[in-house]
Amino acid sequence: MTAMRPHHRGLLAFIIAVGGLLPPAMLRAQGGPADRQKVDPAAAARGRTVYAAHCINCHGSSAKGGPNGPDLIRSTAALRDRLGSHIGPAMRAAAGSHPATLTAEQIVDLSQFLRERVEAVARNRTPTAPIDVLTGDPEAGRTYFFGAGRCSTCHSPTGDFAGLRSRTPDALTLQQRFLFPTLTRSEKRVEVTVTPLSGAPVSGTLVRVDNFRVSLRDASGDYRAFSRVPGVKVEIRDPLTAHRDLLDEYTDDAIHDVVAYLWSLK
Repeated sequence: MTAMRPHHRGLLAFIIAVGGLLPPAMLRAQGGPADRQKVDPAAAARGRTVYAAHCINCHGSSAKGGPNGPDLIRSTAALRDRLGSHIGPAMRAAAGSHPATLTAEQIVDLSQFLRERVEAVARNRTPTAPIDVLTGDPEAGRTYFFGAGRCSTCHSPTGDFAGLRSRTPDALTLQQRFLFPTLTRSEKRVEVTVTPLSGAPVSGTLVRVDNFRVSLRDASGDYRAFSRVPGVKVEIRDPLTAHRDLLDEYTDDAIHDVVAYLWSLK
């Protein structure tokens, strides 16, 4: 066997050293838009330390806001973030009020901590008593459902939502599914069209997307992958886009009113 040259050994040692420093979340590609970010408890714990050192004075001990900073639990950046995809750019855009320079690894850990906080608030994971989410006005919720919320453009109380209450364990679960819906196997998938630098556009079901690559399965079932270099156009059609857009519009009253209305659909 040919002996490894000294410069090759040095390169291998560097790759191993760098790989050992990167957290698992950075080594994995980001999930597609239909995938919810799963909390890594170890990364969230590190993120809690980052938050305590750089964020707590403005955003409060529970990340729900303070006298000098907004509520991060309901912020667009935190709700849409995946492994720092929105938090990092938001901090850089507000560099004047965020003087701390965080590393990429710290931003990922902070993302995990904030995702943990969002999930905890949404699910009330450690309640001392059952939380009452049925505090809204069902009639106001019905008005919102057929009006400003535009829910009736895709859903019907006599169609897919008929008997919704009997199919849902409790009102808290209903609220969670209403705010953060997911696609089931029987529903439409996330579709994507990639227009490469040369050749015809390619369309299919999205497999994975991040800042560097996008992959899909076309109509024949073939796997296709493309590098996201300048000039490559990627158009994603996610059936849940309207739900995510509404996260910027909901008020607390609208959320409780709609949940109360949906719970009445026996």
